[in-house]
Amino acid sequence: MRRLLRSSWLIPAAVLGILAVSFFTGRRRSSDSEGRPIVVYAHPPCPPELMELYYPIWDEFERTHPEINFQMLHITGNYEDKIKVMFAGKVAPDVIFMYPTALPAWVELGALEPLDGYLERSGKVSREDYFRVMLDTFSYGGRLYGLPKDASATIMEYNVDMFKRFGVDPPRPDWTWDDMLEAARKLTKDTDGDGRVDQWGMNPFEWWTFVWQNGGRILDESGERCTLLEPRSGEALEYWAALRWKHEVTPTPEAAADLGNTRLFQLGRIGMHFEMYPVVSMLRKTCEFDWDIAHLPAGPAGRVTCAVGSALAVTKQSRNKEAAFEFVRWMTSPKGMKFLVSVESPSCVELARSPLFLQCPGLPRSKHVAVGAMEYAHVPIQHPRYAEIIDALSQGLDKASRGEITVKEALEEAVPQVDRILRRGEGGK
Repeated sequence: MRRLLRSSWLIPAAVLGILAVSFFTGRRRSSDSEGRPIVVYAHPPCPPELMELYYPIWDEFERTHPEINFQMLHITGNYEDKIKVMFAGKVAPDVIFMYPTALPAWVELGALEPLDGYLERSGKVSREDYFRVMLDTFSYGGRLYGLPKDASATIMEYNVDMFKRFGVDPPRPDWTWDDMLEAARKLTKDTDGDGRVDQWGMNPFEWWTFVWQNGGRILDESGERCTLLEPRSGEALEYWAALRWKHEVTPTPEAAADLGNTRLFQLGRIGMHFEMYPVVSMLRKTCEFDWDIAHLPAGPAGRVTCAVGSALAVTKQSRNKEAAFEFVRWMTSPKGMKFLVSVESPSCVELARSPLFLQCPGLPRSKHVAVGAMEYAHVPIQHPRYAEIIDALSQGLDKASRGEITVKEALEEAVPQVDRILRRGEGGK
């Protein structure tokens, strides 16, 4: 029957209709007429071409797990808000999708089932099967809440043709901030001779990664105080801000606002772009030039990148937690993830290091970079009020990157705001 409900609008209409009745009654069936446990997975908004890659995965799960009644609910629109409504009505799905920055808030809501015990009892999977940093990324307060579906971190995508055209050597494995800046200067050009720059060397990676690469922190160990006014953090942010206001190797705010940084790279107007691995599926379709991926440069304290990725989690409201965990385990295993090697870097070590991924057809050629990034990836900022913290800091830092105020002035205004946010709840790193 699920095959008849695959259109992106029919699936929500059919399944949400059932859940609507459950919402008002406060009940949802836990098993079907054959006594099989029902497992409902809420899939996030997804374009049709990517959904086509998922259908064979779910078909294979159903084929190999006939004892489980698997149902997929494709959520369109605002995923987290709709899931929260389901939680409020006590009809939450058994399995949800999440990014790491959302994890602490879900835990604070009491929405997620810790998976440590399930992992230990499984007999089919262990911690060693996944990249350690990805398990740490989806852990909070010492407990594991999600099995990572992909091992993504911020890496560099670069325009190979542009590098060759302007005589810039490709990034070396040991390249540094200053090497990156030198390359960016050579790639920043007024290509049409009108006196204005229309090609930039780079989009900078996240400011917090600069902080880590200089040996600084965003929050202290207790998670109760913002540490960006400390010397190492401040120095890193000065370097980051100067890329735009002083060196002018990054897009102007107007250009970035008009098209967006990713689109500027796709149009061949930026030489170096920094984003997580799944962007490759978009670049393959839109870039009319040769491109590849490379490691981030190393800062004074070494090479660091930010772990991103995604995970599947079992909800506290699941009626069939063991069956739900089996779906999560299988989806994140080589058997499940082998269907997605063309668009995602697997979190299961065996598959990520296999020819199936590393030699998968299509750009980028250097797929090993995505795997290697796991060796120096850093767990992202973890706090239930992550969005508030980033908003408070980004407003002033954006002004500093435009040269309107100094980094010190931005931080002196923003850090006390962040400290007030931190005092309202539990902290992180």
